[in-house]
Amino acid sequence: MRIETERFGCLEADDRQLFLFPQGLIGLETLRQWLLIPDFENPLVAWLQSASRGDRALALISPRLFVPDYRVHIPRQGLDAIQLRGEDRVYVLTTLSGKPDKVSTNLRAPVIINLDKRLGCQVVTGDDQPVQFVLPTKAAAISSRAA
Repeated sequence: MRIETERFGCLEADDRQLFLFPQGLIGLETLRQWLLIPDFENPLVAWLQSASRGDRALALISPRLFVPDYRVHIPRQGLDAIQLRGEDRVYVLTTLSGKPDKVSTNLRAPVIINLDKRLGCQVVTGDDQPVQFVLPTKAAAISSRAA
């Protein structure tokens, strides 16, 4: 499969590399197939690139790099879409946004990816996590190109 993207140019991917988001992402509900791409210039960032819309890519980070005690609090049924079982490997990532001098991440709505089943979802936590957690200045400088 060829994916023409604005950010990465033309990508070649086969179906086994794609992640299915059965319910889409918040605000992008119609986009179901995504490719997870590392940022080779910035090891703190990964990209979720839509397989059907080349102009849709989201910068993601591991929130635990900046909030070591970060935990996702959602009802178990909130993970039904990704068929999560105890032995499955899981990524918990959060989206980046902002400007080069002030980058934030959304701790309230993490993206959860079941690596073993290649399924993903975005959930809204049941606790009082911030929607815009401002990253420390040094981290913001490192992540600014992704926002």
